[in-house]
Amino acid sequence: MAEPVAPSPLQRRRWALLAIIALVVLGHALVTAGVAWHMEGAHGTDAQNIERMEATFVADMQLTTPPVMVVPPPAAALPATAEADVATQAASKPAPPRKKPKAKDKKPAAAPSSAPAPEEQAASAPPAETEVAVAPQPEAINDDPAIRRPADEPVSEDPMPKGPAFAWPKATRVTYKVKGYLRGEIFGSAKVEWIRQDMRYQVHVDALVGPSFAPLGSQRWTSEGVITAEGLSPERFESINKLLIKTSPAKIVTFDDAYVSLPNGDRVPKLPGVQDPASHYIQLAYQFILKPDQLRVGAAIEMPMAWTKRQEMVIYDVLSEEAIDTPLGKIDTFKLKPRKMTEQKGDVLAEIWLAPGLQYLPIRMLFRQGPETYLEMHMDKAPQQVAADAPNEPPRQP
Repeated sequence: MAEPVAPSPLQRRRWALLAIIALVVLGHALVTAGVAWHMEGAHGTDAQNIERMEATFVADMQLTTPPVMVVPPPAAALPATAEADVATQAASKPAPPRKKPKAKDKKPAAAPSSAPAPEEQAASAPPAETEVAVAPQPEAINDDPAIRRPADEPVSEDPMPKGPAFAWPKATRVTYKVKGYLRGEIFGSAKVEWIRQDMRYQVHVDALVGPSFAPLGSQRWTSEGVITAEGLSPERFESINKLLIKTSPAKIVTFDDAYVSLPNGDRVPKLPGVQDPASHYIQLAYQFILKPDQLRVGAAIEMPMAWTKRQEMVIYDVLSEEAIDTPLGKIDTFKLKPRKMTEQKGDVLAEIWLAPGLQYLPIRMLFRQGPETYLEMHMDKAPQQVAADAPNEPPRQP
């Protein structure tokens, strides 16, 4: 019987190299699995995935002074010609009847031979303008809900800052370099993307671990819904994790008028203005564009949030103003840090740095999961945007 041939030195080197490669791949897989586990939501469902909107970006955003704008007119508002119609209706309404003076207020008739004193003449003579029809006061006109108030008239006790009506851009994208630590250093890329079609929107948050051409793992959040005067109204949120060649089923959260439906089948009463983990970044920016005074050091920003396991009130504390280095140079930002939430694996909110000069977009994020586990995202180039067709493009019905 022939004795087994001992492997040659070349073969031993090849096997050793293969073993090292296998260990490296396994190590990366374990690290990526950890990242996915930390970002994981509830158990998945077999619901159909959201069909993704796409956009072509051709223009870089430029630093500007912080925008101060007002809520866009509602879709049901009258067109601009309604201003003239309001004036016509006011002029055509009959003047309110004049009140007759009471008998006790009448002055006794003066003798024909004596002229009234000047002060008596002024008191007894009716005002000249009372003979002219007086149009109703603005309050009477605005009591009709079908008539739009003039643009320069406050609609509440706390009027919005004056400025042009906000127009939602068609698309906006911020890209990031990712680095972190989870049982070893990790690197990757990420992006936050906003896309609008008429008055429907999608927000995508995508993160990759490893090279973009062959990522070891990925996390995708997608929010879809409609745009209202109050901002975003999500209808559906999904979270998808991918590890190497295995993709987890999507975790779906759906929103209707009264309830939020979670992936485990629970239905909870919907909180007013509730957002999801993807949409809330854009909602924060919209909120500060309309009311920039809310973003000040020491303030607490509340926002209801629906995760894949629960719904809760999220609170961000505005900690400081910081100038941070970016590819566009130093940019002034506000740092917001979330308060500790309910202990739930996978639900991690980031500390965020919002840039007023870039429409309050997040240009840096820091996710923490324990003292040594973190994931940090830094904006790696100028954001890109496709603006609205016109600065004051009126919203259209979805």
